[in-house]
Amino acid sequence: MKQPPFTVRTITPEEYGSWEEVLGASFGFDPRPEEQEVWKKRAEFDRYFGAFDGKYMVGTGGALTFSMAVPGGALLPFGGVTAIATRPTHRRRGVLTAIMRRLHDQASERGEAISALWAAESLIYRRFGYGVAIEGCDLKIERAHTRLLDERPAAGRLRQVSGEEARAVFPGVYTRATAGIPGTLSRGDLDWDMYFYDPEHWRDGATAFRYVVYEDDGGPSGYVLYRQKEEWDGSLARSEVRIGDLQAADGEGYRALWRYCFGIDLVQVVKARTRRLREPLALLLEDPRHLQGRRSDKIWLGLLDVAGALAARRYAVEGEVVLEVVDDFHPQAGGRFLLRGGPDGAECARTRRSAQVTLASADLAAAYLGDARLGDLAWLGRVQGKPAAVGLAQRMLQWPVPPWCTVGF
Repeated sequence: MKQPPFTVRTITPEEYGSWEEVLGASFGFDPRPEEQEVWKKRAEFDRYFGAFDGKYMVGTGGALTFSMAVPGGALLPFGGVTAIATRPTHRRRGVLTAIMRRLHDQASERGEAISALWAAESLIYRRFGYGVAIEGCDLKIERAHTRLLDERPAAGRLRQVSGEEARAVFPGVYTRATAGIPGTLSRGDLDWDMYFYDPEHWRDGATAFRYVVYEDDGGPSGYVLYRQKEEWDGSLARSEVRIGDLQAADGEGYRALWRYCFGIDLVQVVKARTRRLREPLALLLEDPRHLQGRRSDKIWLGLLDVAGALAARRYAVEGEVVLEVVDDFHPQAGGRFLLRGGPDGAECARTRRSAQVTLASADLAAAYLGDARLGDLAWLGRVQGKPAAVGLAQRMLQWPVPPWCTVGF
């Protein structure tokens, strides 16, 4: 087999500047030296790779260690693939493939059963075994149409707080608010530091972050992080509220925080990023037709250890099914697997039994967090099997709590 004319290895902290230069050349930005120390604090240099043409770095790719909640509540460690880039001079030469292979091999060596990423382009990652496991949307609504069905005052209280207080309060609220939601990621101290990082050139002319906390008798149970963008048309206010994150442990806090955002003066439009595909906000609005949502893929998931991943989660109904998993990128990772599972536990192992359902690794990965569409895929010819077997696999994999993730990496 012909070897590529480059090598792939981990980078050193001293090479981080060159690493960012490759990212800038690919994504179209100029690296800012003042930011490098901020990003380097979160970097994991034993998981950050560079591809080199001689001594010249031509490609990048790394992973950040997180834990992800899967259906049933288990937390699986995984590497969040990030900073994938190839210099324009070295495209179509296998740089990306070589880096992805190293990242997957390393993750497997670390015992990680899954891998995940946010895709800059949706054409790239299916060939590496990734499927869209979480979809979401960005929301937009004109303030004139934000009247709620229930306009009563909040049962608790709202406070606008400083960044320092938000840094102390938000982590606990986030843990409560996202408990039991598949796709939720753990955040360590360095992740929270990055969450609150707010350089002016990220603001697009808007304000610095604003922080509001919702408190009830049990203490803080919700928060919203947002910006305001001032704009005028003559003497008419046309300002925006841009919500970056809104989390609530219960519906009362959720309603109160949206009511607060809709009540900010001089605002024409309220926008919110990375919300759920079926956002409960539509159920609060008196006229939900005016709530606009732009749907998009969010988390792409890959299965590095099919048996380990399937055994780690729980299933909506009891069942037993033999899956034939086809993985073109890692053929050795595919094969036949006997899955037995239900709400109380699961087991999965390789088997010689005849396959009942055959599907690509990427399609199984897309169903893994509970948003399973095996029936649709079978109708389209991408999943093979008798309707009864496909239907059972569908019912097992589908989870009543839709997956959601707001942690970027």
